[in-house]
Amino acid sequence: MDDLDDALVLWCSGLGFTLERTFTLDAHTTAATTGVSGASIRAATVVLGDRRVELLQYDPPRAARAAGSPADTGTVHIALTVSDLDRVLDLCAAHGWRPVGRPHEMTSGARTGTRIIYLEGELGGFLELIAPPQFP
Repeated sequence: MDDLDDALVLWCSGLGFTLERTFTLDAHTTAATTGVSGASIRAATVVLGDRRVELLQYDPPRAARAAGSPADTGTVHIALTVSDLDRVLDLCAAHGWRPVGRPHEMTSGARTGTRIIYLEGELGGFLELIAPPQFP
């Protein structure tokens, strides 16, 4: 991501995660652990219950290469279960995430009544929002 501070607002203030810690990896450690030379990493770990997500901002960033489709080989997405899909869509839009389709309501099977949508970030990456009719 290109703006860790903005991402923290989304993940913590918007999605309900708690900031566990922030840290920086110097260029040597970054190269040794990720294979990316000439960059450091500014990072944060956020938690929600027993879920933990690590957010990374490389400095300097490489040129953006957004995935064209969630079906592209190597594309990663994160699925989040939410209680208010419309509120989370608005929140994500304010942070540069755009829907790639429209909310789809499942009409059969174990997820009947569940609304699902994918969002794409300005610089790539995908979030899947899943809103069951009864939030766990």
